[in-house]
Amino acid sequence: MNKSIIQCYDAFLFDCDGVVWRGIEEVSGASNILNRLLTLGKKVIFVTNNNSMTRKSFKDKVEKVLGISVSYNQLYSSGISAGLYVKQRLSPEERIFLIGSKGFSEIMDENGVKYIGYGPHMDGSYFTDFLDFEPEKDIKFVVGAFDSYMNYSKMAKAFIYIRECGAEYIATNLDLNCNISKTRILPGTGSVLAGLSQSLGVQPKVVGKPSTIMFDMISEDHCLRDKSKILMVGDNLSTDILFGINSGIDTALVLSGVTTKDMLSDENSIQPTYVLESIADLQ
Repeated sequence: MNKSIIQCYDAFLFDCDGVVWRGIEEVSGASNILNRLLTLGKKVIFVTNNNSMTRKSFKDKVEKVLGISVSYNQLYSSGISAGLYVKQRLSPEERIFLIGSKGFSEIMDENGVKYIGYGPHMDGSYFTDFLDFEPEKDIKFVVGAFDSYMNYSKMAKAFIYIRECGAEYIATNLDLNCNISKTRILPGTGSVLAGLSQSLGVQPKVVGKPSTIMFDMISEDHCLRDKSKILMVGDNLSTDILFGINSGIDTALVLSGVTTKDMLSDENSIQPTYVLESIADLQ
């Protein structure tokens, strides 16, 4: 008799938006499946490209929306990964130019990372406004995340730090869209950073999905040595499923988020191990 999906794996990595919740609403059946996995002694780890949540706000949302108790070491996000990544590579006098939300700036605060750039920039809206711009010293990274304050002034400064000052261009993730409800998808981090990337003619180093940087952190923290016993569950082919493939683990695509069946043609090079209607079908 064939084993069920749940029986085949010891650790389950779950994307969040479109998989276990949409906005602030649980995806139907998510908490039941998660509780079943925990009862069976499986490792349950949440892996999101949402870069605006601190570990505390992440924990609070999991417990409020899903009704399950989690510890900080079960929670990984592209923002948290970015904070750890740059912290390990900065000397005491070095800083970053931050493109991101209040939550992302708080992640940097938690990691003791010094930064400039947060918040609205209203000091330049045309080319000539930057003729006399003097970049600050010791900016080692430009770190991009979702930023509702992104405008020409902020983009121009980030461009100067990268092109003229040699700062390394880092992004939490490049998701073009974000699933916020059953009926609405909005532009995401990749859309916010697209103008900067296009103008530079280069793509940033990504520390969230589909990069393996976050998987390496997870596998080390949880001593996950046998990749054949780990399953990544997500709704996005180009981030979640590719993250699993890049990391050498099996993947389950759920159709409750941004991916539709029409996108699963044989011509698509990114193919999951399993395709499920939703997390409720993870049996």
